[in-house]
Amino acid sequence: MPNELTQKGLLDLELAIAGKDVTPIDLVEAYLSEIETRNGTLNAYVTVTADQARAEAKALTEELAHSGPRGPLHGIPFAVKDLMDTAGVRTTYGSSMFRDHVPVVDADPVRRLREAGAILLGKTNTHEFACGATTNNPHYGATQNPRKPGHIPGGSSGGSAAAVAAGLAPLATGTDTGGSIRMPAAACGCVGIKPTWGRVSLRGTFPMDPTYDHVGPIARSARDCAVALNVMAGYDPKDPWSPRQISEEEFTRLLGRKMAGKRIGHAPDYRPIPVQPAVRENLENVLRAFEGLGCEIVEVELPPAADVLSTGWTLIGAGTAATHVARALYPARETEYGDDVRPLLEAGTATSGLQVLAAQHRRAELTREFETLLATEVHALVLPTLALEPPAIGVEQVDLDGVTLDVTTAMAAYTATHNTTRLPSVSVPSGVGPGGLPTAVQITTGPGQDSLALALADAVT
Repeated sequence: MPNELTQKGLLDLELAIAGKDVTPIDLVEAYLSEIETRNGTLNAYVTVTADQARAEAKALTEELAHSGPRGPLHGIPFAVKDLMDTAGVRTTYGSSMFRDHVPVVDADPVRRLREAGAILLGKTNTHEFACGATTNNPHYGATQNPRKPGHIPGGSSGGSAAAVAAGLAPLATGTDTGGSIRMPAAACGCVGIKPTWGRVSLRGTFPMDPTYDHVGPIARSARDCAVALNVMAGYDPKDPWSPRQISEEEFTRLLGRKMAGKRIGHAPDYRPIPVQPAVRENLENVLRAFEGLGCEIVEVELPPAADVLSTGWTLIGAGTAATHVARALYPARETEYGDDVRPLLEAGTATSGLQVLAAQHRRAELTREFETLLATEVHALVLPTLALEPPAIGVEQVDLDGVTLDVTTAMAAYTATHNTTRLPSVSVPSGVGPGGLPTAVQITTGPGQDSLALALADAVT
């Protein structure tokens, strides 16, 4: 039986430590025991920092007794996606090229978490260079979905979501370029937020395309994500992608408030790909839950889905290729890439400058359209996170209502929309499909309205 401590959320663990019911040592030992028992099957972690975690737990337990908590996450264990640098701890970026890479400085969000008293348990598996939606990594193995082993956990932050869902960490970091926080959170039945672009520093995280990349938390609840984001977010003067004008915010400030009167956008005609019936039915259940809270459901019209998708794929593909070319990794070391990542880079390098410019212009137009909708018509927009239950590991194509799609396209069709717009978007569980796997919706708000997105997510879960 799992240790009951590992089934608790972040806030419950904080209260337990504050009340001296448990110590950081107790928590670390509980999670390390679960990792030792289950990680061999799940493959959520690629590196476990057991000795370091125990040493930090001992120091933090003594510090708590003598001088009080270091910060709001004092003694709380967490995991880090292996795309983000960790000082003195191997960081592979999911690639064989960096199998022995050990950074000397933490990624900025990791630094913030550790300074708040959080304890690193290890590094979680990721799709190679975050370039995929399955976390089937050819170099470090496939991560299993803890809700149904044999099925994918989503990607690219699949190891992080699997660790949280399985009780191998109460909190994990993720990155999201086309849905890589929200997809695995949805697939594993967790909560994950892609904050407003720029809220969380990208410094120390290997990029796909920094204009699409976001860093955020994956946890058991929207409340836990809000607590984590309070620590992770903030202006970083050393990150060229961190906007100086981004405002500081307490992301927990709207939790528990009444949501009556909020207008919730529903876009039934926005269908980038077909949606499985259970996904649609569970989304409608969430809309009914909002109605029960006194919210108004407003049917809205969004820009053409095909246009939104083509714009995103063009820019993500070209931006990712540019990243790897600039680092002299591609095409110089193309044989070292996995078979699913290499074609992405090939296609990206073949994209013309005119195509990129046209897509950038269209991105600006689309962003304005979504922002205007969320400023004038509705407070939030609810769409599916995934159009389908997570497929089995190794499946390369899926059929949705007679349409055959590759797995990455099928998984990311809805999430990539909000990387193009850079808007905050929270994925929350909406139910279970006929295959026994979770379904989810994403709740999206206007720029800088992360607290509202989290509060709405908390209100219906």
